[in-house]
Amino acid sequence: MSRIPSGALIVSVMMVLFSAACGTTYIANTEIPDTQENREIYQRVQEYREAIEKRDVEALHAMTSRKYFENAGTTDRSNDDYGYDTLQGTLLDELRDNILAVQLRILLHRIAVDGDRAYADYEYYYTFKYVEGGVEGWEPKNDFNRLEFVREDGVWKIASGM
Repeated sequence: MSRIPSGALIVSVMMVLFSAACGTTYIANTEIPDTQENREIYQRVQEYREAIEKRDVEALHAMTSRKYFENAGTTDRSNDDYGYDTLQGTLLDELRDNILAVQLRILLHRIAVDGDRAYADYEYYYTFKYVEGGVEGWEPKNDFNRLEFVREDGVWKIASGM
């Protein structure tokens, strides 16, 4: 049986420890590298989640870019597309007026930042209590989504994906 000299063993252990110390760190509970830019987008996504749960239309207004555009995931037709004015004047008001409670869980999978544009891919689970025609009900949903961001005056704003 061959024996590793003690000096070689010490070097091997030091190399393993050194390589582990230089490894990538990740944002807590994600596999997203912990960089300043990723942390900014991560924080923005958390603010979005909190605003949705609180049904805080004013906060959602404030975090929305004037360049907001949504194609509803359908590139072959435009009858379901909408922009900033429709989002602000109709959809967010429906959240405030017709949704009574929201529970939203977001699992971030990826963040990518390229200059003044960024996106966050995530899986979400929500349950919301609504009223329609005087009848209350609960609606659960689980799906994947992407929030797209643009940096405007040094602040990340949502440009698509609400």
